[in-house]
Amino acid sequence: MAYRVFGEKMSLKKQAFAALAQKLRGALSAGEWDAVSSLDHECSALVASLCDEDAADAGLRAEIDAVAALYDELQWVGRAERERLAAELTRLNQAKQVSRAYGSLG
Repeated sequence: MAYRVFGEKMSLKKQAFAALAQKLRGALSAGEWDAVSSLDHECSALVASLCDEDAADAGLRAEIDAVAALYDELQWVGRAERERLAAELTRLNQAKQVSRAYGSLG
């Protein structure tokens, strides 16, 4: 009976990590950064719930690896978005300066 309960807990953790990966992927695809932030907190809680026995479950490790790979992708996309926003702010600032310069001439 103890093995069955242990197996069910492992299955629940696998399902939780799989569901998290699916939600993260959806939020990333939609560019919903607030949702990504919220899901990051969920991920932290899931990782905190892991125990030494979980290391024996290859399926769980595979789900965790999938989430880790997704985090790598999130970091790359986040950096690209930050650079895009910085370039946009630079363009807006330059346009504002040009507008001021031409406004003072008129």
